Amino acid sequence: MKCLIGYVSKTGTTEEIAQRIGEILRGRGIEVDVAAIGSAPDIRGYDRIILGSPVNGMKVLPEFSAFLNGTIAGKGIPADIFIVSYMYEKGREVWKRAILKDKARLQAMVNPLSMEIFGGRLQGKLPGFARFIFGISDDQPLDMRDWNRIEAWARSLADSMA
Repeated sequence: MKCLIGYVSKTGTTEEIAQRIGEILRGRGIEVDVAAIGSAPDIRGYDRIILGSPVNGMKVLPEFSAFLNGTIAGKGIPADIFIVSYMYEKGREVWKRAILKDKARLQAMVNPLSMEIFGGRLQGKLPGFARFIFGISDDQPLDMRDWNRIEAWARSLADSMA
């Protein structure tokens, strides 16, 4: 089994998640390449594709959508998707609904085998007005990634590839 983990990352958070998923899959005997989507190798020759993008403006990044639409959609390629959002778990419900709407759009486009939304990380504290708008408390940690959940998903991917 040969797997590509492709990602788009603005701050390194999504890349770190992609790398960790790759480590777990390798530990389970799966051949894995981890690469930024812009430099990812030709997807031919891979048995499974795992793709990740952060959320910006309550949607995945445009280059991620373009890659899915141009390279994966309608091609019958077995794919899994993960989305990274700092405010998904703890932000206002209106923002969560917007992210879920974009998730549904991606699911309709690609019909992934599995799809997850993971917490993200901020480089620094949001200004007060942004915390208010997004519903983020002043004491919320800057890193909302749940590594146990990410690793459990990676193990479930490995199990499905066995």
